[in-house]
Order: sequence, then structure tokens, then C-alpha cells
Amino acid sequence: MPEPFEILRISEILAVILDGLQDDRKSLYHMSCCCRAFTDPALDILWRSMHSFAPFTLLIPQSASFVNDARTSDRDLLKYRCNPLDDWKTFDKYAARVWSLRIGEHNNDSADLIKNRDCYTRLTVIRGQEEFHPFPKLRSLDYVLSGPISPQAKPFPPSLRSLTLVCHNTLDCDPIELALDRAVTEAPHLKELRIIGLMRTMRTLHLTPQLQFGQIGSVDLSKAYIRAPELAALCTLLSQAPVSDLKIHLQDRLNMNWQAIPPLFPALKQLDVRGSMFSVILFMTRLAATNLHTLVFQPDGQPSGVATFFDYLIPIIVEKLGKSLKSFDLHINEPRPRARDSELIKSILQGLEPLVEAGLQSLRLFLQVESTMSMQFPPEVQSMLEPCAWPSLKRFHFATKATTWE
Repeated sequence: MPEPFEILRISEILAVILDGLQDDRKSLYHMSCCCRAFTDPALDILWRSMHSFAPFTLLIPQSASFVNDARTSDRDLLKYRCNPLDDWKTFDKYAARVWSLRIGEHNNDSADLIKNRDCYTRLTVIRGQEEFHPFPKLRSLDYVLSGPISPQAKPFPPSLRSLTLVCHNTLDCDPIELALDRAVTEAPHLKELRIIGLMRTMRTLHLTPQLQFGQIGSVDLSKAYIRAPELAALCTLLSQAPVSDLKIHLQDRLNMNWQAIPPLFPALKQLDVRGSMFSVILFMTRLAATNLHTLVFQPDGQPSGVATFFDYLIPIIVEKLGKSLKSFDLHINEPRPRARDSELIKSILQGLEPLVEAGLQSLRLFLQVESTMSMQFPPEVQSMLEPCAWPSLKRFHFATKATTWE
């Protein structure tokens, strides 16, 4: 029988153990130090996901230390040539382990963050002259849009599959269209896109966009602040991609000519939409999806607009998605007086009947209430919450803050 230590030399077993420690960075570090056989496997896991660029600034060779200087121009960067004596081996050894790199956070515009972002971008300029990206295995990147991206820079490596753009909306920041153009050109296999914050746009709606968005299938705009011009331009551009999964938060008062916007997101299969009920209704009227099977909706505002929601939105959903929609989640999170809950629930369930009759298979409703005590409904409402009341549904789930029916 092999000794316990010999068992750990089996790469498959060691990989399982190290994977279990991926959230315990201290233990991974100790594993990398205790035995040469563990060093590289442990370091691979330890450096796979980096939440800051700062550790890499310490690994940059002395001859390239100017990349940390904000006064360095693109011309100075292009003059740099790697000297055989320069030691990029240490930097490359660790950078090649990185799969996920986070340079910025939303609502964080500290000088260190901008410095790290600029250092990363300048680094792609000087290493790009060697046809080499400093992070050759990078799959996921959080990148800060706080200023113009140098034409010589290549911040988005070809290996990239997931990109988060953190927008700080400075006056010299590139418009979101230009940033996306750079991203899909440099990373043609990009599949996931997330935009956070308030972005700049060209404010020009092109009916025939020139950008090619390739393989982007998942878009998350749930934490993006989207004004009317951005909504028109951004959604029109992204509709050129085969987006099948979309999360979006629509602001109120999106006053614009919605009929001028081309049909949106024809390939969409899953939609998670939050925001103003009125804006959601307008957005749904421009939706071109014919195979959307999952819809999640969380309206903003007070429940007084629920009647409007069912009077206008449900017929739109039935008309556009009745043949394809199989799962519908509705979250109403504004607290309200308990005395009105029964009537509200009754109106919701009655309003959803046409959608169920059209072929819905899963219905999930969540209603937040102020009371933490178990609720008692009138018999008429109670009967509508029984599974037998919805025989065509494969799944019916109703929950309040304190009570669940399923």
C-alpha cells in the first residue's frame, strides 16, 4: 500500500484537493511552499483568479519600470525593446497562470485603481510588439473605462471569453461603441459581456451597424445606468450578436421614439428585466425574439401600477411569446399594507391565466409583505393557490416573505 504522501503525488488526486482549497488562499500558499511537487499545481490554483493587478506591478523588470509612470507617452512605449538580459521570466511565469483578472470595481475611482489600469494597458503596448499578450490564458477580465484606450494597446487578449466593462463616464472616456468594437475585434471568441455604471455613447443610432459581435451569447446590463440614447444605440448594436441570455435594468422616463428602434434581440431565449413598468412595456414591444422560453420580471415602484401591468403587458407577452414561453418568474418587492395583499394576489393570478392557457409550464410568484407572520387568505384566494387550480402547470410556486406554497 502506498504511503499517504505518495498518494498526493498522483496528479488527479492532488488536483481535486487543490480545487477544494481554491477559496483558501492561505492554505494554497502553504501548500506551494511545503513541497516542490506541490509548488506548481498549488500556484496554478492560487494565481488562477486575481482580484487586483497590483501584485504584477512588483514583477515588472526594472528596465520597463516606466510603465508605472503616468507621464510615459505611447511614443516612449513603442521605443522599448526587450533586452535579452531583461528578466521577464518571473512576470511571465505568474501571468501565464491567470484565467481571471479584475482590475476595477464599480464606484471605486481611487488613484491606485486608475494607476493599475493604466499600467496594465501600457504593458499590453510594449509586450504587443512581440506579438505576445502578457496574460496569454486570460478568460475573464474586469476592465475600467475611465479614459481613452491607446490605439497601440491591446487590453483584450484573444483568449478572452468573458468581459466586464466598468464605466466611470469621464469626459475623455471612449464611447461604449468604440470600446465594444475593440473588444470584439481583439477577442473574437468573446461569449459573455457585462457592463457596469454610467457609460458614454456616440448618441447616434445606426440602422445598419458596422460592428460584428461574433459569438456574444450572454449580456448583463443589470448594473448599467442606461439613459435613452444609450439604450437605443447599445441594444441596437448588441442585437447584431446571437444574444440568447439578457439581464437588463430599464430606467424610468425613457422618452424616445421607440418605433425608430429596429426589432431587438431576435435570438433571445432568456430575459431577466427589471425597472419601470412603463419602460418594460415599451421594451417588450420592440422585442423580436420568437424562441424566448424564460422570463423574469421585477417591476420598480408601488403596486398601484400592477393593474396597468396586467392590462397592457400580459397581452403583449401572450402575443409575442405565448407559443415559446415556458417559465415566468414575477417578483414584486415593494412592501404594502397587508389588508390589500389578498386582492393584489387575486388580480395577479387572474391576469396570468391567459399566459398559462397559452402553454406556460412553470410559474413562480414572489410577493414581499411587511408582516413576518404567516398570512391567512380568504377561501377564494386560497383555492387559487392550490396546485389543482393550475392543472396544466408542471410547477407552481408562490411565496411571500413568510409563507411559501408549491
